Amino acid sequence: MTPFPPPVALRWRPFRLPLRARFEAAHGATASRAGVLVQARDEAGRAGLGEASPYPSLGGGTVDDVLALLTRHGAAACDAGTLDAGPGVEALRCALDAATLDLAGQAAGQPVAALLTPRPAASVAVNAVVGGGTPDEVVGYALDAVGAGYRTLKFKVGVSPAAEEARVIAAVREACPGVAIRLDANGAWGEAAARAAIEAFAPYGVEWLEQPVPAAEVEALGRIAAASPIRIAADESLTDPATRARVVELDSVDVVVLKPMMLGGLRPALEVARRATAAMKAVVVTTTFDSSAGTAVALHLAAAVEASARAEVAHGLSTGEHLGADICASPLVPSGGRLALPAGPGLGVALDASALDAVATAPWSDWTSR
Repeated sequence: MTPFPPPVALRWRPFRLPLRARFEAAHGATASRAGVLVQARDEAGRAGLGEASPYPSLGGGTVDDVLALLTRHGAAACDAGTLDAGPGVEALRCALDAATLDLAGQAAGQPVAALLTPRPAASVAVNAVVGGGTPDEVVGYALDAVGAGYRTLKFKVGVSPAAEEARVIAAVREACPGVAIRLDANGAWGEAAARAAIEAFAPYGVEWLEQPVPAAEVEALGRIAAASPIRIAADESLTDPATRARVVELDSVDVVVLKPMMLGGLRPALEVARRATAAMKAVVVTTTFDSSAGTAVALHLAAAVEASARAEVAHGLSTGEHLGADICASPLVPSGGRLALPAGPGLGVALDASALDAVATAPWSDWTSR
């Protein structure tokens, strides 16, 4: 892939975004998302954006880890290979990769997606993320999403007993017969429990089930996928390079779920996507409940992935609707179940300084130079 010159200076500022409602998943509850906005500068004085928002409950480190890395390395972190593996590293690599590509896109007068592939999609389909509750409550949320134009709905499972969750999915399927339903267990079950849950969910036309067993249990994931009437997707199993290699080697799943925030950026994630596509796997790109700066990264990746996809896939890029605040001037939220690439070169999103002031948890660092 084409190399791009790294920025010559960096500054950064941590922030915390509230969610509109607490979001429950098997790995815990999320009420807010903390991250670090990275602003990079090139020799021409242009500024590029990147976001480092690790997900502690998924093993991605913390904001303090990211800040410690930035304090230690400064702008030298932009040079490939400077950062060793460790907590917060992949999120910071994602921010630096995004900022570098943002600058390169601005310099070339092209969107980042066009730097990754010659003919990126202008917009991508996205799934709605539906919160939990009673069957009636969840059906209400699902109907609202369908009314807003979504044709794919995603639900978290593994939070309550599978029989209870199956009743909820059954109610949604009855109320929304024409939509695709995806389930995400976030590694909640052992192999036997996963098989039982799949049996409970199978009658309701589920499109696929993400990560039924913990990330490291790749062999179990493969056995489940081989026997399952529901397609099985890998998510957390792809974040560790060694585990990711085993998933590929064992041909363990039908679908790969790519989070650039947890894979070190757009370019590393795109390489995984290309290998998966060559292996005839479906590829879906998702955020980690990021600000619009992070969502833009995932969106450009999804637009590049769609350019070579065998069929259109709804990507997990609607999480901005769940945020109670943002740090960008024009937040990225879907319309009619689709999300369009923003106009303009680079990532196409601009920092809203006053909005950042409202959610920042510390001042800007001083610019550091290479």
